[in-house]
Amino acid sequence: MALDKVKIEKIFQGLGRELSTPTTLCIFGSSPAIFCGQQSRQTQDIDVWHASSVYDGGSLSEACSKVGVLYDPKGEIDPDSVYFQIVRPGIVALPAKFETESLAQFGNLKLVMPAPAVLAAAKLVRANDNDINDIVWWMRHRNLKEHQIEQAIKRFPDNSQRETAKENIVFVQLVSGG
Repeated sequence: MALDKVKIEKIFQGLGRELSTPTTLCIFGSSPAIFCGQQSRQTQDIDVWHASSVYDGGSLSEACSKVGVLYDPKGEIDPDSVYFQIVRPGIVALPAKFETESLAQFGNLKLVMPAPAVLAAAKLVRANDNDINDIVWWMRHRNLKEHQIEQAIKRFPDNSQRETAKENIVFVQLVSGG
């Protein structure tokens, strides 16, 4: 099952009801854009940046189970499963510190996301078609400028990822008409 805005919001509402203590999840990847209304975009996972989130793993796992989503699965995942992926620095590298924006409050669940420039910079490391479309959506939806993305790229800790993102910004220029 793929997530769209309606489904993802229902999951967050359910988690907010099920969590017994205040919890902050910093979501990134495609989930923030879907939550903010990006049309024609779906995903089956909700990426959570561990370093900028505050949660009790046991409570979050239990709440996920109650609302019918997997919590940080390892190994093969059924293509119809929806899941929270807890991401730590490693293959994915976000800046050590970055501003977050509040997305919503659902009961005990507070949702935040990295600033759109950081989200866009992270997507430039991989830069597949969905990533480029996501970046262009953020540019149009939030009036995000190329120089803001470039500033975010400079803050990434891994030099090879910085270089890859800098090289890939040309795709954004081509698609956005910039």
